Amino acid sequence: MTLYSFVFRCLKCIGARMCFMKCFLVLLLIFVMPLSFRTAFCADKPLTKTYINVGVTQSTLLGSNKNDLAAALKTFTKTVAKQIGYDVEITVSIFKNMDELAALPEDRRPHIVILVSWDFLGIEKEGWLTPVTATTVRGGNVYSSFELLVPANSKAKSIEDLRGKNISILFMPQTQIGLPWLRSLLQEHKLGTLESFFGNITMENNPMKAILPVFLGQKDAGLITAEKFKLMAELNPQLNKMRTIAVSKPLVCGITGFNRMEWETPGIKQDFIDAMLKLHLSPAGQQVLHLFKADQLVAYRPEYMETIRAVARTLSQAP
Repeated sequence: MTLYSFVFRCLKCIGARMCFMKCFLVLLLIFVMPLSFRTAFCADKPLTKTYINVGVTQSTLLGSNKNDLAAALKTFTKTVAKQIGYDVEITVSIFKNMDELAALPEDRRPHIVILVSWDFLGIEKEGWLTPVTATTVRGGNVYSSFELLVPANSKAKSIEDLRGKNISILFMPQTQIGLPWLRSLLQEHKLGTLESFFGNITMENNPMKAILPVFLGQKDAGLITAEKFKLMAELNPQLNKMRTIAVSKPLVCGITGFNRMEWETPGIKQDFIDAMLKLHLSPAGQQVLHLFKADQLVAYRPEYMETIRAVARTLSQAP
């Protein structure tokens, strides 16, 4: 296979279509689609009016147009909700970071918060958000491992050998936790901060853009989830020539939290939780999950956060 045909095949298989769709599907998957799985509402019954505020951090959206995203979510939700007996007024609140969310007064806190595990770790001490679901990745696993890869001809054998080198980091939905892990890896080896250790850091929201330059020797190292790299290598086995010099422990990424307060409509909170956990049982739900590169939503368990907490403890020891 020529280099040209290799690159063309890579870009065809994992092209730019992933960027916008993934961010839109995050909200669609977590909040909107579960509504359609309840039994049809009898038309002669009055709609139950209710209000729901969904909170999302900018790190979860990762570049999508927030205004278009919020408008599409509101329109779709209101249409589907009428079919199941709810007249929903929905507000989508987008927060710059978790500090902004944590600073909200009690009466302005969202009912549902879609966030990554690292953000949840930062806000759980506030005590008002209950983790409800975790997102599974390829193979039905809630965890992802992260691999630090170097070109086949690289002389690097460990993280220490990458001082001053250029690194490409995959940073997209379900991969954000890789960045804190890499920082903790540097801390464990007493190598300083991410910014001071590497010569150049490039963030990519496309797996191929993150890894192809490493394969071609244009970058010294790349960080990607093991699941995404395995998929890419299945399509293009030549990628297996690269070497792995560090692997993370399994880390969970996607978390959905519910506000512990009583919601305006009795029973609706549990309705939403039940529907989210059954998302994978519907053909329509399976399609959304497939496009989102996830298998299903599963009930949250405290042990899912153990490795995330270990990363946080390591970083807390930094000077």
